[in-house]
Amino acid sequence: MRDGSLRCFVDNHPIEDISQVDFHHISPRCERGPTTIDNMAPVCKDHHKLIRTLSLQEFRDKLMLEKFFTEFKKADGIRLDEVLYFKLDGLNYGNPLNFEKTDKSIKIYWNTGPELHSLYTCSSGFQYFYALIPIEYIKNDFELQPRPLESKRMWELYRHFLRYTQLAPAICRLVDRQVLLFDGQHKTAAQIWAGRKYVDCKIYIDPDIQSIKETVLAAHDKLRQMPFYTSKLISIYSDLFKDDWEDYLELAGQKSEAGFVEYLIKVKGKTKTEGLKMLRSAIQDDILDDPENLLKDYISEKNKTRKNPLTMHAVQRTFIAEFIAQQPMSAEFESQQDFRKDEKKNMIKLMNSIVNLSLLGRWNPEAKNSNHLTAERIYASGSLRAWVPILRSVIAAKLGLIEDEDRHMVFYREIDDKTFKNIVEPTVKRLFSHKLWIDPDPEIDTNLRVNNTEHVKQFLNSKGFSSSWLMGIES
Repeated sequence: MRDGSLRCFVDNHPIEDISQVDFHHISPRCERGPTTIDNMAPVCKDHHKLIRTLSLQEFRDKLMLEKFFTEFKKADGIRLDEVLYFKLDGLNYGNPLNFEKTDKSIKIYWNTGPELHSLYTCSSGFQYFYALIPIEYIKNDFELQPRPLESKRMWELYRHFLRYTQLAPAICRLVDRQVLLFDGQHKTAAQIWAGRKYVDCKIYIDPDIQSIKETVLAAHDKLRQMPFYTSKLISIYSDLFKDDWEDYLELAGQKSEAGFVEYLIKVKGKTKTEGLKMLRSAIQDDILDDPENLLKDYISEKNKTRKNPLTMHAVQRTFIAEFIAQQPMSAEFESQQDFRKDEKKNMIKLMNSIVNLSLLGRWNPEAKNSNHLTAERIYASGSLRAWVPILRSVIAAKLGLIEDEDRHMVFYREIDDKTFKNIVEPTVKRLFSHKLWIDPDPEIDTNLRVNNTEHVKQFLNSKGFSSSWLMGIES
């Protein structure tokens, strides 16, 4: 290793057996990291299995974040203050801000010297200024921001800020020489976790606390119906998309997927096709980009470090088309009738089950061994388009879904862990146990590559692979 020791780059623990060492790109190949000595590091095999497409630094920070949320966990949750304490190595945070103020400007005295900022006045009469604040001067505004941090949301924002800038400032108030942050806690915590030493802030100077509370409550009430997945998803689209969403939320009445699509058509001049595509892409990307989803590492556009069995187009035409409710739902966001979050949870569990049973430890283009050749057969273009709808129809039948509409939105419902384990997982396991996947007959490979779904289904049926067999009705 570079320093002569045999230690894992991830957490510096010693590796006693050199056979347990792998090498990993520090800057990943999928982000054009070079395969050079300076960009390679030793990693123990246990960590190497978990890294997937993360950079080593990202993986280090992910493990540290998980440990942080476990060890720092308090009864009322973790907030920005705990992140500041941890990242500043227990040194002071929320340091008092020394300043001089006039009607038009404010002079701040940092340790590095004075800095002059213009003052502005909002419609409520409050003065405010913008500044890049060193993190040691910030603390959480518990009176206005009592909610704890969510580790998953913080991790997603952390990854975002490794690559992108901060578009909107965090909102603070300056009271008794302290900068109290009350809007943008997750965003700020994520940036600090990513190594930022300064945070872009908008700071109100000693505003009326009741007026600020009413403003915050009004904003939260307006946004309360919007699940986080929607706000996160729309952030990956253009500013126009985000503006469309924010404008839609300003309207009175309940908010729903169907309402948003109708708004895009009637108010924003989108075609129905464009509106549906925007919504469906958002739902799809939320599922595929989730850190817990193992399937994305086997999609060419998501993992460019090797040849992969799937493309985004193939996933869209099969898993997404078959298992995701395609029509925009009229259920109010986060109401008891809104099952998009359940659908996402179910879909990720299905995809992970498929990966564990057919790809993990099997897909190996370089080895070209029997396991890999079996996986190639399973994921041949014609094969995939044939067995995914069969899987969907059998799962629907086993769940007791009779109506055609229900059968085509099979996961748009709550499915408890016991049901998933007793019905869905055994069905997936049976699917990959069929003898045709390992039959040496070359005719099978030829037919599974045919670009005609009906032909492939008929061929599978001739080999004994059918809905009835998957149901366990035929041996």
